[in-house]
Amino acid sequence: MKEKIDALRDHAQVQKALEFIRNDADHVVEQQIELALIPAYSNHEEKKAQRFREMIEEMGYTTIQDEVCNTFAYIPGPEGSPVVMISAHLDTVFPMDTKLELKYDGDRICIPGIGDDTRGCAEILAILRAIKAAEITPACTLYIGGDVGEEGVGNFRGMRHIFDTKQMKVDAFVSIDGAGDGLTYGAASDVQYRITFKGPGGHSMGSFGLVNPIMCMGRTIARIAEERVPSDPYTIFNVSTVEGGTGVTSIASECSLTMDVRSADAKVMQDFHQKCLDIAYQCADEEYARWEEVRQARLAKGDKIRFDTEARIQISHEEFSGSIGGVQDENCEIVTVLKNAFAAMGVEPQLHALSSTDANIPLSHGIPAAAISCGGISGGVHDIREWYDPTDAWKGMQKNLLCVLALTGVEGISEPLISKTITAE
Repeated sequence: MKEKIDALRDHAQVQKALEFIRNDADHVVEQQIELALIPAYSNHEEKKAQRFREMIEEMGYTTIQDEVCNTFAYIPGPEGSPVVMISAHLDTVFPMDTKLELKYDGDRICIPGIGDDTRGCAEILAILRAIKAAEITPACTLYIGGDVGEEGVGNFRGMRHIFDTKQMKVDAFVSIDGAGDGLTYGAASDVQYRITFKGPGGHSMGSFGLVNPIMCMGRTIARIAEERVPSDPYTIFNVSTVEGGTGVTSIASECSLTMDVRSADAKVMQDFHQKCLDIAYQCADEEYARWEEVRQARLAKGDKIRFDTEARIQISHEEFSGSIGGVQDENCEIVTVLKNAFAAMGVEPQLHALSSTDANIPLSHGIPAAAISCGGISGGVHDIREWYDPTDAWKGMQKNLLCVLALTGVEGISEPLISKTITAE
């Protein structure tokens, strides 16, 4: 395979496309900035998707935009050839009222969302321009564009729409996301959810002895924090946010926490998720028992208790995102193609067995998938201080172009290096 990819890289037509990528670097940054300045919080990507579609169509490509705003250039290949999908996600983590303002810090471009994953979207456009400029025709069917809902609250909405509904038959999928030399070939199983604690609420003095949702939540967090999870399969958990309370002199009537649980093993993830819920229910019982002594002392003293002494904390939970991942061997076909394409461009891939990217959903369907990083350097990801440094970013774009062409093949030069795995129904 190495020899095939090296030969592909060295072909005059591909060299023309690689040189175009180098010379197009400033244009890529211009489009990256333009797209980053369009608000695109998960589930609100319509405006950015429309502009992205216009940018593709301005190059003369046919586009497909589905009901949820997944937006792809469609390049049909020979009948019966594999179908490859390359995508970057259009959404960001920043709410629609976030101030999007262009600033510079030396070579760094500072805009919330400038890197994750607006850079990926800009590189998709650059790859399309390079293919057009070099008059390259992929040797298989190619969908290449942007999807929606990759970030947490989006719950992989775009990828679910594609792969759960089977509207497109895809044999191999690659996400372009993040910056650097990363190659992620596996997907963590994950769940994000909210646990809500409810009680009657009351005055902090007059209702002293009443069950307190915030204290119950605090007890729950402390207990979860002491839990241990395995390092193999790699598993993580995090209490992400807490909300609630009425005022400094009030016993709250409601509060909540959000949790993020991920693991290389779906059962381990699900079992720990359930353990956290069980802890919350145990702490609700403990919260009632904790104040029984106070209630009895007040009654014995003759206090007029104006709250329900039998009241208990009510627990509920809501899952708002999550997916079942998939694990591939790092020497499987798609990863081998990508590793050799990296190497052909002089890049040593930083291999990651697990992450949470758009590749999660196809992997969960048994479809070969991976995520590769963009060129350049980024920082402050998921923070309003996010920045991107485009210095020599064209090198990463060249690597990604060769990854795409290695998978799809080039008509008259090379065959696709990915197998056809999906049969027509």
